Amino acid sequence: MKAAFVSTWTQPVPGRERKLLEWAGEADAYWRRRAKEGKCTAPETFFSETGFGIRMVKGEREDLMALSMTDEVQLLTMRGELLLKDFTTVLFHTGDAAEKFMVTFGKALETI
Repeated sequence: MKAAFVSTWTQPVPGRERKLLEWAGEADAYWRRRAKEGKCTAPETFFSETGFGIRMVKGEREDLMALSMTDEVQLLTMRGELLLKDFTTVLFHTGDAAEKFMVTFGKALETI
């Protein structure tokens, strides 16, 4: 089942910008290593001029869920929360998996 692990944020926490740059390099390196192992795609990062940002990796849902539970990703996530305002990480269904999710949701609605 296809999925995307997506992190979003609105602004850096003032005064923590240097640490943020270090963290961003570490997070990018982590996801690039997992991509070389075939666990996900290379990370894609999007920045707006207002500071809003998105980082996304895609892969099999089971692989991404397993990675999200590792100590390394948990630490990266916690550090992101300390360095970036409104930092969130969400696992999304994508592609055929998103379509399957919507079919299942429709079936659930029929039971209510």
